[in-house]
Amino acid sequence: MRDNNMNTTDRRQFVKAAGLASTLGVAGVAGCMGGGSDRGGDKFKFGVVTSLSGDLRFGGEVTRRGYDLWKKTVNENGGIEIDGSKYEVELSYADAKSDPSTGADAASNMISNESVDAVLGPYSSNVTLAVSPIMEKNQTPHITGSAESPRIWEEQYKHTFGTVPTVTLIARQAAEEILSLDPAAESVYVSGVNGPFSKATASAMRNAAQNKDVEVLAYDLNPSDTDWTSVVSSAKDADPDLHFHGGHIGSHVSLLKAADQLNYDPNGFFCHYGVNTSSFKDGLGANAAGTFGATVWLPGVERTGGKLFGSAADYAEASQAEFGEAPDYTQAGSSAAGIVYQQALEELGAAPPLSDSQKSKLVSIIEDIEVKTFYGDVSFDKEGDFYHNNTSTSPLPIQLQDENEAVVVGSSASASEADYPVGK
Repeated sequence: MRDNNMNTTDRRQFVKAAGLASTLGVAGVAGCMGGGSDRGGDKFKFGVVTSLSGDLRFGGEVTRRGYDLWKKTVNENGGIEIDGSKYEVELSYADAKSDPSTGADAASNMISNESVDAVLGPYSSNVTLAVSPIMEKNQTPHITGSAESPRIWEEQYKHTFGTVPTVTLIARQAAEEILSLDPAAESVYVSGVNGPFSKATASAMRNAAQNKDVEVLAYDLNPSDTDWTSVVSSAKDADPDLHFHGGHIGSHVSLLKAADQLNYDPNGFFCHYGVNTSSFKDGLGANAAGTFGATVWLPGVERTGGKLFGSAADYAEASQAEFGEAPDYTQAGSSAAGIVYQQALEELGAAPPLSDSQKSKLVSIIEDIEVKTFYGDVSFDKEGDFYHNNTSTSPLPIQLQDENEAVVVGSSASASEADYPVGK
């Protein structure tokens, strides 16, 4: 999903996937290296490039939980069935360290030195934009369960797909719903981090305000290491009805902490990604209550069900049992990416390891696939600005209310009443 949003000094170092098993203690990191001809044929082997350290480690861990829960559940069911035989799933992790060049190096190393059948992609848009050309060069299937920047899909990568709709759609539609709450806002202050995902988020928020004829008092993009107290001070002077922020969990928490310190109290804050994650709630405690966000999935929202997990509630229960916390839409989208591969491999009908021609055919199958999952129906656009993005999952505006639980707000028939103006 995303780009850098917190300070880091741990950059541009290369960590081999095998080394991660001892240094990070990540389950499922590969110990099996070497060319495809030396690999055993008893398992489908997926490479995973995501951020397990650095600025975006919180989001990277969310993707890891999603991929791991898919693997665990598939293997508990005997594996992926091909011609009456079942093959288990193996995940080989490489740490992008929240840095695009490190992610690209890790992806290149994985393709060159490990025999992976396909790749599950990064948390962040920055890293995804760096990894996707590697997948293209090596003609390797690549599905990200997280990245949302529209730039990814505008590049028209043949081998890259994404289960989460672009933030252009999510942030705009949720923002328009929040701007329509009673009393309708007359002004908004838009801030954000100046990176691919966060900039696209802030831009979509600004466009939503303009579409609703709401005055945009500022469009304020900043580096990831910004002192957010200065941004809040400027926003407080502007005195908007609402404050919209495009960023990640770290910048959301820093912004809202600064707002509390400076007694900046607009009618509401809208931070697109992560408000219903434990990282956001733990970072702000009681001050998280009332924050608006956006999602494409919640455990209590019924979707089509289908393959592997019967319903959203079933998936949430499995996540709670495995990790001790409720999943968010990034975790759900990451598990859905695995389910897409699962169905595509069953349609391919080839046992592991896959040949280059079989990988190419797998890409064609994914391009045409339609999968019913606990996350919703998944299919991928075949042309246009959202090429290979799953745009069929509908965005939902949410708000943290009692005990910081996320509820759907807005105009839908199933929506709860918003606490708005917040706390007033």
